[in-house]
Amino acid sequence: MSNVFDNAVLPNKLMPLLGDFDTNHVGYVYGIDFQKATVLTNDNWKARVAGIPHNSFLIATAINPQSPSSATQFDNELVLLRVVGPARLPSDGELLQTRIEHNQRREANERYPSSETDGFDPMTQSELQYGGLECRILGTFFLDDDGEIRLGSDVENYFASTRLRVYKPRADALERIVNHINSDRRKTMLADAEAAGFKSAPSSIPIGTVRYTSTSRLHRGKDEPKVPVFIQPSDFLARRTAVLGMTRTGKSNTVKTTVASVATAGTRSGIKIGQIIFDLNGEYANANHQDDGSSIAAVFGDNCVRYRAIETPGFLDLRTNFYEQPAEALNLISKLLINDPFRNQTDLQQFLDSGLEEPEATDISNHKRWQQRVAVFQATLCAAGFPVPAGLAVTFPANKDVLEAVKNAGGPLATPVGRGSCTLSPQLAVDFFTTVRSLNYELREQQKTENRPQKGFTNSSGNSWVDPMMESYLNVLARANATGTSIRGFRALIGCMEYHSPKRQGDVVKEVVSHLWAGKIVILDLSAGPVEVRSVLSKRIAQQIFDTSFREYNSGRTPQNIVIYVEEAHNLIGKKEELTTTWPRIAKEGAKAKIAFVYATQEPSSIHPNILANTENWFVTHLNNDDELKALAKFYDFADFIASLKSAQDVGFARIKTLSSPFVIPVQIDRFTPADLEQRLAAIASVAD
Repeated sequence: MSNVFDNAVLPNKLMPLLGDFDTNHVGYVYGIDFQKATVLTNDNWKARVAGIPHNSFLIATAINPQSPSSATQFDNELVLLRVVGPARLPSDGELLQTRIEHNQRREANERYPSSETDGFDPMTQSELQYGGLECRILGTFFLDDDGEIRLGSDVENYFASTRLRVYKPRADALERIVNHINSDRRKTMLADAEAAGFKSAPSSIPIGTVRYTSTSRLHRGKDEPKVPVFIQPSDFLARRTAVLGMTRTGKSNTVKTTVASVATAGTRSGIKIGQIIFDLNGEYANANHQDDGSSIAAVFGDNCVRYRAIETPGFLDLRTNFYEQPAEALNLISKLLINDPFRNQTDLQQFLDSGLEEPEATDISNHKRWQQRVAVFQATLCAAGFPVPAGLAVTFPANKDVLEAVKNAGGPLATPVGRGSCTLSPQLAVDFFTTVRSLNYELREQQKTENRPQKGFTNSSGNSWVDPMMESYLNVLARANATGTSIRGFRALIGCMEYHSPKRQGDVVKEVVSHLWAGKIVILDLSAGPVEVRSVLSKRIAQQIFDTSFREYNSGRTPQNIVIYVEEAHNLIGKKEELTTTWPRIAKEGAKAKIAFVYATQEPSSIHPNILANTENWFVTHLNNDDELKALAKFYDFADFIASLKSAQDVGFARIKTLSSPFVIPVQIDRFTPADLEQRLAAIASVAD
């Protein structure tokens, strides 16, 4: 009884994938193996289905759609095909000769076609209409033990005496095919979503519609329904995504759509998902004509934070307050001056390499030394002309004997603030430490003359108040070495002034991470300000994200979901980059700590091969270079699209492979429209209320 039921009912579940089978029938399989199938088709059949474009999907089956219950056990399946080119028929040679001879016999008045048969007799015309198609086998739709439709990625068996009929899926049938997800993948999606904090798998979101070719007069004509393609937001969490293509072919539109999709999924489920965009060209931070005069920042309002490296209304300052963040400032200065010709001067080199990270407060001696160096660093900034934050006071430890000695030497009198510390304005701090340096060398010369141990300037305990590292700091401040010879000193720092913001409060790197941890969208507009921000500050922020997430992961806690978007990624994760450096580590290891990485580039061949090999999601538009296309052809079934990718320059025409989809789908990506996004968010908010 069970077999009778299976034969009568189960094949019917597959039939919707054929659609209107009477209309959609386009031919017969006349040759097949485990990878390819060749199809006999006819011009009339093609015309009936609005053509069979290059790279279009076909379905082959031996099931009789009018009587599916009559199918044998071997026939209960549909083979999914993609058209990759023409195939020769055995009769092609004879038909070619017929066409040539017919044209040679034409009269002068037959220069233009006069009918559909163009002078051929009906029987010959019928023969000439047949042609072959070469197709790649993408997989097999069948029913699993639970009666669910499943897509295998190959064919299990084929018969030499093939009885496969071929159909072109359209409308609802095509929508079912391109958006099919196997049940085991759905279970994995649910598990991934729950691990990310979702109560259920996020709803799929439309990304665009099926588009086979640049010429879309027929298959996307007014009488053909445009078939929507959906993506799963969970595919992009803790995964790697490549957005590849030439400039002005829709990369930024794709990224905006992805940002909006992830944010919408998080909002709908009440989940915090931090997203950060390293925006090299200002395409995401600012409204432009492509976005109908609005932007991501405008749509998400308070949930989106923008940064710039210059003071701009509506933007937070991306720069560092060098006076308030001395450790970060000195590290940045050191990196910026890595190729400075004067860096090898001993005092300047020691100054740049020293670091100003705060030691443990319990290490009293080292902590005091650190406070003194910070004070000299602040004085050095002031001497170099770095704008001073309003109300800043330079504070450092110094006992009464030290202060009195400086005063007696003609230096400024510092104001005691308790517990052995004192304070000065930045300009007076310059005078104070310049005096300290003079005292130190004077006393050292005096001790040398008197044949005593050369401690130089000492405190009340008789210990040297100026250690060797502080001596280098003081020499940079005074622009002279121990022998009195002039050196570059603080003048080497002047070129770094544009990285300093006197109005910033707090460390911008920690601030950015806190916004991400709160589930906000952070846009770093790197189009304005110093060029080096792209590599130096961006790397600092990326490293902080990586370190913070992995601290949570290694401690057994659940890290925050974060998605990182990077433009011109070949500059950051190039094939020669060490995998132990910041960006490659994020791309390679970040998924462990719930960091997703979306990288956009025109040069896939220049991306580190290890990163490409581990990329789960791909959005590819136009590439004009054979080397780039060759690099892409190594992955999944992108080799089928090489010719199209090189020739088609239509904006938004992409070939998409996502984690949930087992094959590449050609898609016209929807234009990012803030107005539509605002409506979706408003609808979500109304449901939540």
